[in-house]
Amino acid sequence: MENTSPNFTNTSWSAMFSPSFRAEGIASCSAFMLEAVLIVSGNLLTIVLFALEKTLRKKSLFLVVNMAFADMMLGAVSVPLYIYLGIGFHYQLWSIAYDHQVLLYFFLHFDNTFLQASLISAVFISCERFYAVYWPLKHRTLSMSAYAIAITIIWTLAIIATSLYTIINTFISSKASDLAWAMVILIYLFILCGCNIGIWRKFQQRNNAFYQQNRDSQNQHLTKTLLSVSAAAVILFLPHVALHYLTSVCEHSISFKFFHITVFLNYSNSFVNPVVYVLKIPEFRQTVNFCCSRCQTAYLNKGIEGRDNIGYNLTSVTQLGKTQTDAKYSLQLTFEQDSMDTKL
Repeated sequence: MENTSPNFTNTSWSAMFSPSFRAEGIASCSAFMLEAVLIVSGNLLTIVLFALEKTLRKKSLFLVVNMAFADMMLGAVSVPLYIYLGIGFHYQLWSIAYDHQVLLYFFLHFDNTFLQASLISAVFISCERFYAVYWPLKHRTLSMSAYAIAITIIWTLAIIATSLYTIINTFISSKASDLAWAMVILIYLFILCGCNIGIWRKFQQRNNAFYQQNRDSQNQHLTKTLLSVSAAAVILFLPHVALHYLTSVCEHSISFKFFHITVFLNYSNSFVNPVVYVLKIPEFRQTVNFCCSRCQTAYLNKGIEGRDNIGYNLTSVTQLGKTQTDAKYSLQLTFEQDSMDTKL
């Protein structure tokens, strides 16, 4: 994702040093920090559940976990760097080092690579589901090596797309690179929508008995999931693509606030992906519910065990006190008996 600053409208010096301007910057940093935490936690939960639960290690879910890894890296690295290099610098919250060009280059290359990997993973997931719906028997014969090759292709395409963007931006012009980037994103979205529409049309063919029986509800649920992903991708990516087209190609000046909002929506797709793909997939949802119930049971058992230990300690203290009292009484009787013997 190219999150460099396009043609912004100039901000007056009085506005830059006003308290409201800095307050707006602090609020923006807080919103992006919260977004980064949600992205990392949601996608990390996906990866951890996939690694720990053997029932989740299905072939079709490897692509989902691959996309979760790319989204997690965006939240862990890209969003903090955007806060430091973009928001903080614009709102004059801190000063940027003079050698920040190396860090900026790293951010742009890293951000583009992992965003491309996330988008291509979503495309491959839709294509894989499309293949599973139209050719289910052939889909069952796919081996793990086929999914490994698909993941390799995803990262290869992501690196190639990022490298081409950098080359075009360096040796031709930023306008040409932004236009090429926008066209690539539109191609991704077109494939996503095409696959989901094709799946939806297949489900409408009620004359196929295979889809009318016990798998009908599962297919309809899968259709809703894929359509949700496509709708989220269109809603969250198209504003940023349209803004870059207007600023880079049409050379319109915009306010930083609009650019800032589109970047926020763009990164939000990395949080929406685990919500849509993971929480709506029955296997992941059942695993999350099982882990939550197991943690709750362990917490309750620990509480009961703690109360039992407290009761046991109180009983022990009571018995110890009673034993000490009996011992003191016995010593007192022995002392009195010795005194009487002495007198006699």
